[in-house]
Amino acid sequence: FKGDKRNPLVKGFLSSLRAHDAKPRFKVKTGTADLNVVGPVWGCPILAYGPGDSSLDHTPNEHIELDEYWRAVQVLQGVIEKVTA
Repeated sequence: FKGDKRNPLVKGFLSSLRAHDAKPRFKVKTGTADLNVVGPVWGCPILAYGPGDSSLDHTPNEHIELDEYWRAVQVLQGVIEKVTA
């Protein structure tokens, strides 16, 4: 499932990421998650976002840096503020 890149949720993420000096990029998520089912059935905007190196997902070396975690919290707070404004 691929969502529309022009929806308010994506715009909120792009804006919040840029406000926190990130360089957002689109990447197709190849794994499986609830969003693959929920998005098309509910017809709602969805995306996957989070800190860490996705190449290490589900490996013994999977980890996140606390600075990345804190920035992700701030980005999510910014998204909520933008989407609900």
